[in-house]
Amino acid sequence: MTGGIARSDLLLVSTMAIALGYPVAGRAANERVAEYHSYDDLPPPAKSSDIPASQRLELELFVNAMRTGIVASVIRHGDRFQMRMADLRHAGLLIAGDQELVFLDTLEGVQADYDAPRQILHLTVSPEKLPAQRVGGRSGAFEPARYDMGALLNYDVYVTGGAGMPVQASLWHEARAFGMGGMASTTGALRSGTVNGYVRFDSYIRWSDERSMTTVEAGDIITRTLPWVPAVRLGGVQVSRDFSVRPDVITYPLPEFAGTAALPSTVELVVNGRRIAGAQVQPGPFSLDTLPPINGYGQANLIVTDMHGRSVATAMPFYVGSTLLRPRLTDYAVSAGAFRRNYGLRSFDYGAYAASASARHGLTSDITLEMRAEFADDLKVGGAGAVVSIGNLGLTSASYSRSFHRGKSGGQLTVGHEYQTETFSIGVRHVRQDADYVDLGLIDRNDRGWERQTSATAAFSLGQLGTVGLGYFDLERERAQDSRLVNAAWVLPLSGETRLNLSLSHEFEQKSWFGAITLSIPLGGGILSGGAARNQNGRIGLRADYSLPVPVEGGLGWNASAVSEDGDTPSWRAEAIWRTQPVLLRAGAYGRDNAVGWFGATGSLVMMDGGLFVANRVTDAFAVVSTNGQAGIPVRYENQLIGETDSNGQLLIPAASAYYPARYDIDTLALPANVRAPLVSQQVKIAAGSGHVIRFAVQEVVAARGTIRDAAGEPLPAGAIARLNDGLETYVGWDGLIYLENVAPANVLQVTLPEGGSCSASFEVGASDEEIIDLGDLTCR
Repeated sequence: MTGGIARSDLLLVSTMAIALGYPVAGRAANERVAEYHSYDDLPPPAKSSDIPASQRLELELFVNAMRTGIVASVIRHGDRFQMRMADLRHAGLLIAGDQELVFLDTLEGVQADYDAPRQILHLTVSPEKLPAQRVGGRSGAFEPARYDMGALLNYDVYVTGGAGMPVQASLWHEARAFGMGGMASTTGALRSGTVNGYVRFDSYIRWSDERSMTTVEAGDIITRTLPWVPAVRLGGVQVSRDFSVRPDVITYPLPEFAGTAALPSTVELVVNGRRIAGAQVQPGPFSLDTLPPINGYGQANLIVTDMHGRSVATAMPFYVGSTLLRPRLTDYAVSAGAFRRNYGLRSFDYGAYAASASARHGLTSDITLEMRAEFADDLKVGGAGAVVSIGNLGLTSASYSRSFHRGKSGGQLTVGHEYQTETFSIGVRHVRQDADYVDLGLIDRNDRGWERQTSATAAFSLGQLGTVGLGYFDLERERAQDSRLVNAAWVLPLSGETRLNLSLSHEFEQKSWFGAITLSIPLGGGILSGGAARNQNGRIGLRADYSLPVPVEGGLGWNASAVSEDGDTPSWRAEAIWRTQPVLLRAGAYGRDNAVGWFGATGSLVMMDGGLFVANRVTDAFAVVSTNGQAGIPVRYENQLIGETDSNGQLLIPAASAYYPARYDIDTLALPANVRAPLVSQQVKIAAGSGHVIRFAVQEVVAARGTIRDAAGEPLPAGAIARLNDGLETYVGWDGLIYLENVAPANVLQVTLPEGGSCSASFEVGASDEEIIDLGDLTCR
């Protein structure tokens, strides 16, 4: 309203200003308003010349229809409003400048509307003037993986013989100890009929720090290196960045799904037709910190629905490359030691000294740099490479290495490109290696020479028609026969889980065709398959198989197969597998005219939590569930039944995913009524190669029940609060029924009545074989 103000506005504004202690157009105006007690008593509107030059108001601020909860001082000059910069910033506006007061109509992207009856100032603000929001991110403070002190012995016994063959036996083992200092392990095998008898494989100590994602290894190591660099075995030390200790950390760059909201809105993210995220956002720019469920190309739709139900959808194509590193993230490995020779044949055979170093660094979201260096006796190797994202067209990689060895130098060049979507993927790769090129993986080879490798692969998803894969491989070598091969494979779903598999290959150098056709049918809980195949020599074979997997919780499984080539007598193979909680047993036979049999037993002996456990092989992390001595309690790992606690109230879970926060539950439904478990579920992550005791404080309590009455014999009202021995509180139920736990030989029960007042009852209990002692009637006085 220009040049005047409504009477209702004047009354509300002036009354609020008086209440807050502010002058309203001088003292005379205050007195004038105080004289009137209703709208009918107010005088006619004043002339514009009588309106004061300015009014100080206390108004609640709304920003883009969102209540801020802020009441700020506003100076009104006719249709203009003036506010403190500090109040605007407190309301979330991103305003530049150092002045104390500012007229709102001088701010670009800000519009003010005054709601006099409700004493509200509505600010309509452009989204760029509001702070950015990140929603949908992974939350939760970092918690290190757990471990306890312990040791274990994994073993694998294998015996074979028959058909005129001497009986042969072997015993493989892994001895492992773990604790605060990390994990120490040694493996080896004792074999009959060999010269050395016992052969040691690997012995090492490993320690990892989760916060820095660093792993230190000493002993027999395998170098951690780049995809275009061969790994070697050394006896020495290695320090490396180890992302496997933090599966919660996303190492590759994620696409940013961002937008702006003018009003309070709901945001939904739909990727390839599937909703993967949703959140409430305030006015202003926002971004969804969400991990797309694909690797490769995807199509996202960001749907913003404001408070009035209006929706805006934005299409966002993106490409996720897991071989890239996030900006400023570095991956590295440094190794030094002596070459391990004749691995698997000799226990202690080490050669010349060598060292290697490699690193990857995320330069930007689209570029990851790679570097390598290797040193050995008269050998120096250096190289560099990069992985580059070509927008939404995939990832291109390239590297070049140069070696200097005994006065000669050579190079190795690798280039490649990969692209994949939900229904299609393609990859090409080319490697060129000079005759004089040498690295740690080639230094001991006598057949070195120039080499050229080219490969191209593609895969297509045809929906109900299955999946088709194509491949081309070309290998040229100086000291070996060239090879060029093209192949195709088709997996066709027929009905239910029935599958038809076809493959066909052609070798150009030998001008030969070979392939196979196989039909797989679910049958009796297993898979029956049969088919025919033609090999490179032109021989045609027929094959039939049946496999019944072993249940995870234990039981019997078996498999059998028969193969015949060109109508010859078929060769056959059969195996039975029996999984029990202490051990996995295998037995079988194979042959054609004569049979050769074998027997195997695989398991583990674990020393932990003051006990010795016999279980299936522990390949990595494991857990011991302890229920405080309560036997027969079912235990679940990730909602899958594993077994029941033994007579000591313990159960070993031999397979747990390292560093993953898995869920462990106990089932207390079958427990007696006098057994209490305050906690029945825990989420725990365990360090690699280690074990942890997960304790559930299951307790047997002395429980009692009865009916509590007043002095007149009437049941106490339901809802009365009863306290037993100044400790545990419980409630009185209908008809005065009461249930008590942790009952002592002598007890005092104090009751607070709902309508006020209190009473008490005393009682004693003796030894009883009952799960819940019946107290009968108790009188509360």
